[in-house]
Amino acid sequence: MFKNYLTTALRFLNRNKAFAGINILGLSLALAVSFTCLLFVINEMSFNSSFKNGKQIYRVLEYYLQLNLTSDETPYVLSTSMKDDFPMVIHVAPTKRMGEFGIEMNEELIPLNHTISTNSDLFKIFDIQLSGQQEGILDEPNSMLLSRTQSQKFFPAENPIGKEVIAQVGDQEVLFVVKGIFDDIPINSSVYADCFINARWALDKLDQRFEDENSETDWYRSSWQTWVLMDKDADETALDKLFRDLEKKVFGSDDRYDYSMQSLSDVYLGSQDISSDLQKGDMKNIHLFLAIAILIILVAAFNYIILSTAVSTNRAKEIGIRKTIGADISTIRRQLLYESVILTISALPVALVFAWMGRPVVEELFQTELLLIKSNFAMYILVYFALVIAIGLASGLYTSSYLSKQNVIRILNNTMQAGKGRSRVRFALIVIQLVIFCVFVSSTLIVRSQYNYALNEDPGYYNEDILFVDLKGVQNPTTFINNIKAYPSVISAGGSVNPLPMQNSWPYSIPYPHDDSRKVYIELMAVDFDFIETMGLQVIEGRGFSREFGSDGGNSCLLNESAVEALELDEPVGQQIGVDSATVIGVVKDFNLHSFHNEIPPLYIVAADHYAYQVAIHYEKGSLNTLLPQIKEEWNRFAPDQALNIRMIDELTKEIYGKERSLSIIISLCALFSLIIASLGLFGLMLFIVKQQTKTIGIKRVFGSSEKSIVLSYVRSNFVIVVLATILSIPPTIIIMNRWLNNYPFRTDIHWWVFAFAFIIALVMVLLTVLYNSFKASRINPVEALRYE
Repeated sequence: MFKNYLTTALRFLNRNKAFAGINILGLSLALAVSFTCLLFVINEMSFNSSFKNGKQIYRVLEYYLQLNLTSDETPYVLSTSMKDDFPMVIHVAPTKRMGEFGIEMNEELIPLNHTISTNSDLFKIFDIQLSGQQEGILDEPNSMLLSRTQSQKFFPAENPIGKEVIAQVGDQEVLFVVKGIFDDIPINSSVYADCFINARWALDKLDQRFEDENSETDWYRSSWQTWVLMDKDADETALDKLFRDLEKKVFGSDDRYDYSMQSLSDVYLGSQDISSDLQKGDMKNIHLFLAIAILIILVAAFNYIILSTAVSTNRAKEIGIRKTIGADISTIRRQLLYESVILTISALPVALVFAWMGRPVVEELFQTELLLIKSNFAMYILVYFALVIAIGLASGLYTSSYLSKQNVIRILNNTMQAGKGRSRVRFALIVIQLVIFCVFVSSTLIVRSQYNYALNEDPGYYNEDILFVDLKGVQNPTTFINNIKAYPSVISAGGSVNPLPMQNSWPYSIPYPHDDSRKVYIELMAVDFDFIETMGLQVIEGRGFSREFGSDGGNSCLLNESAVEALELDEPVGQQIGVDSATVIGVVKDFNLHSFHNEIPPLYIVAADHYAYQVAIHYEKGSLNTLLPQIKEEWNRFAPDQALNIRMIDELTKEIYGKERSLSIIISLCALFSLIIASLGLFGLMLFIVKQQTKTIGIKRVFGSSEKSIVLSYVRSNFVIVVLATILSIPPTIIIMNRWLNNYPFRTDIHWWVFAFAFIIALVMVLLTVLYNSFKASRINPVEALRYE
């Protein structure tokens, strides 16, 4: 039976090569786009799912009451305390990523950017497979574990266990011993690493930073992620009580911190409001790309239905004969569904080739690697196979139901009519296709408008002719900055801890001036004396920082307007605020400290020359080509062994808004694909319609209709379709894009011209498609047309 279905399906596709070719190409493009989107979605949804004990693994969160801030950074001593005093805890391990770590090999330093400092219990929590010593593998201070990939890179064709390597930890050379090899951790894991070392090294770096030796026991030094493997039957109420008892024991009446647990399954997608250096996902992106995949598939499926209904008349006699010789409705329906599924499966290899070819471009747009992760392989196969079968069944269902129910006598007497029902269905499907296309185009323009708004709107400081130089490695940054100021093309230069716009934050809390029991969340910004002038920040009350006033370097501050409002200060200049009783010497006009993604926070600005970790250089327009070689020459005098890192302010801003740019390109590409797919369907439909109406066109020509009138009749009917589709696309676009724009405190407006542009593009596409076929039909010889049957 299956062989018969297959043979009949292949014969039909061979007789209708245009139908098959258009559908296979359209389905291939749709499947390629959908596969790419689904690859991203599956990898996002399966983050941290490769660990068999995942339901028992938790991360400890620390809620800082005074700042109303939740963070995953906890003190190292918390892990020790939980291991000793929490009976429901099976294993606990602190982790901290090492910022500067590399292995010296053949007189070359090879950085390992994914090195984690931890203890041996981590491998029992995350069941990471080890080769080598199993118990206490990281207990010795100089122990090192390498991933299988890294071990093959450093020790090709030999067993690395027991080998000694020299590593660079910060500015210190250390001899490590490779104690074991671990299987590569899936990249969609929160504990992704290619090297593990003992926790002692991160503790030592913290001790050096704070110039003491308290990092191992200090409850106020929160720098570690704490991972816990809980007992299956752990009581949440008992756990919460133990945390409260611990907080009371450690902090007493100072209820500054509140500890809680977060399930591993929520670490990636449920941490939007949690301060963390770990990767974060966003359910909004998952919903977005799922919606894109579904819409593109719908366009391709509608194409199939449109073309199938168009060619159905050619199949009527075939089905009538089948019914006459005894075929029942269910048999005919199965045959048509098999044909639909076979056509869809035929598109699958082409779709995979398209998806593979486009993957590098898509990865750049998604700003992530789209890898086929081994632990997800069964899910990929299941989802893709189910998608292909579902498209085939869904696309063929309408046509098979319609054709299988036709009356045999009417079919064989050639009295079967095209019917208004099928025409209405085709009309509706074409309109829906164009609505999807218009939504994509309008959304692209709105996203692009928001991106341009973010780049061009005044942030409250100079956003042109500014560059930042990272001063890491410069022994005397003040002298370096003074030398830079001497260049004729430099207007001014000033140092700060972070460049603008800032990508991180320094949360801080200060009491109200007249009520110490109430505290205000505020952000801290540390600059040198010249930064305010260099960046063009406006001091609207009082004065800015000056070296002429000795107190400005330690006991003075500036506030922005938001801070003045939050602290309820009527006359801020001259008042003393904060735990250090700093004197407010001026008020700065509000500016966008971070980006347009964030509200302007209350800001507390302090100044001293030793805050110059970055130097902002304001240069004369058009002098950059002369200035850059001078900066490089100056840098080589101060830090010849360090790489020079220069960032233009416009490049920094574009990087911050990179997601918006990528999103606009992704939606643009989806609009293009939906346009191509819809165009293919419309082209095929017009091809079949013109073919069916050949005799009608011939009669019109005989009765005096001109070529122009015949072409215009087709154009008019399709013009109505475009107008209707554009109007229907406006409400969903406004609803969707308003919800998206509401994520921005500073946003653009939705303008009428985005819908006008979508209408013009859709109209041009439809007219070009229709004009080709209608013009060709209008030039048919009337005699030949009347002979056509």
